[in-house]
Amino acid sequence: MKLTRTFLIGLVVLLSGCPSSSIQSAVDSANQKLEMNGSPFRYVAQDSEHMVMTLLPLPVGQTKAVPALKQKAMEAIESAEFKKGRTHATLAEVRLLQDGREVWVMDSLGQGVAYVVSFENPSNPDSNVRMQGPTTYMKQ
Repeated sequence: MKLTRTFLIGLVVLLSGCPSSSIQSAVDSANQKLEMNGSPFRYVAQDSEHMVMTLLPLPVGQTKAVPALKQKAMEAIESAEFKKGRTHATLAEVRLLQDGREVWVMDSLGQGVAYVVSFENPSNPDSNVRMQGPTTYMKQ
């Protein structure tokens, strides 16, 4: 009986340190930081050793920016894409965050590529554009 109890305690200790729980712990910790920063991205465990970035399921809609401001934002994205060695930058869709920011998802063949875009005044073509990215993520 004592041997069995010792064996079970040892098994519990061994399993508590297994890689699948450590990857889930890493995912949870990383996601907590992303959520605190208002990021539209989250990590998921790909297997027992790797995690990958995903984009939250957000509503798709139209940008609030007037056409001239949209063009200004696209030019900034094209420049950032060129610096990353991607010569092609086409907007696939805009996803809307509750706080007014927009996630501009680019048309890409492999991984997803997105930018978080916000406008000081979306109805003014001379408004400031704030952009975070690019963020690459696994398409679902």
